[in-house]
Amino acid sequence: MPSPGVITGWQLPGGYGVRVDTHAGAGYRVPSHYDSMIAKLIVHGASREDALQRMRLALDELQVDGIATNLPLHREIVRDAEFETGGVDIHHLERWLRARAELRSQVA
Repeated sequence: MPSPGVITGWQLPGGYGVRVDTHAGAGYRVPSHYDSMIAKLIVHGASREDALQRMRLALDELQVDGIATNLPLHREIVRDAEFETGGVDIHHLERWLRARAELRSQVA
């Protein structure tokens, strides 16, 4: 989802077990020809449950304004019941997106 433009707001999460690798920040101009990953959020915890809770909080704290991002998608995924239990494979995202699209088309 390339979204060139200027990042007008930038707030990174922090805390124990949270790391953000990035080259961007407020005022950064995202060019039209770029690697769409402007930041990488990494968390760890004593257990999967602990790490997921930290990830949810970190994603909720992360703010990027001025360009479109996939933050809403990541916020939904880490709250998905099947993802929470860890019973997923490499095709989980495809199935999840398809089911989500079908549900939204039924509601519309």
